[in-house]
Amino acid sequence: MINSVAVIGVGAMGAPMAMNIHKAGFAITVCDRSEAARAPFAALGVNCVERAADCAGCDAVIILVATPEQARSVVLGEGGLRSGLNGRKPILVVMGTIAPETMRELAQELEPDGVRVVDAPISGGALKARDGTLAIIMGGRAEDCEELRPLMQSMGGSVFHCGPLGAGQATKIVNNLVGITTLMIAAEAYRIAGDNGIALPDAIPVFEASTGRNFFTVRPNDAGEAYEAWTATRTDFDSLHAILRKDIDLALSIGEASGPLPMTSALRAVLEGVGEETFQTWRSIATAPRQS
Repeated sequence: MINSVAVIGVGAMGAPMAMNIHKAGFAITVCDRSEAARAPFAALGVNCVERAADCAGCDAVIILVATPEQARSVVLGEGGLRSGLNGRKPILVVMGTIAPETMRELAQELEPDGVRVVDAPISGGALKARDGTLAIIMGGRAEDCEELRPLMQSMGGSVFHCGPLGAGQATKIVNNLVGITTLMIAAEAYRIAGDNGIALPDAIPVFEASTGRNFFTVRPNDAGEAYEAWTATRTDFDSLHAILRKDIDLALSIGEASGPLPMTSALRAVLEGVGEETFQTWRSIATAPRQS
């Protein structure tokens, strides 16, 4: 049974997820090198640490990092989780999006320590992280995923077990390919709508009932709120696109055996050239009138 939880990485996604874990009544530890990131939790009396090694005493350890290199460092590097185990055997839950092969490598490294490993990447963005309605896409042993389910439900509205270790990551990577394609083309489509005098909140219900349905069309203001969050600053925008490029690289990597992927390759090239023009298109959606 999972009672105590550590969350390593409390950034834009990790912070609201950790808050929801805390609200659900789990004993939580947050780990981040940034004092500013830890501060809201410290104010609530939450245990805050800087080293992943200091999280090893929890029943489950969640890591939310952006790259395989960061995942390996947090788990296996100096001051990493493994260095603090001392016979303790938490379940390691990788909730960032990394390659399935990296998941299997981490599990192999930790097998002698008796640490179970589950991949549980997330989908839904910062708004759903805040609301506790993320989609959580799990891979691992069925019994481990079931033990983690109450914890996952504190953060997610939909929790899926997709198969063995790595299956959650593979499913998420394919989902990201569809999602990234949508958000890039939807921005231009919505700008066209606005430039033709169509108020987006009026058009969204039409899209939701038609073939333009996508993850922005559930509620009239979803698109505006999402693009606003992604363009709060140019740094936020650029950081997001670095992650998008990484996610498409992952899709191309696991898709090598699928033969030529010309559209995916074209999308990767488009993302490489994203700049001020795309930023302004996204800002036009972020600042458009919304339904009150």
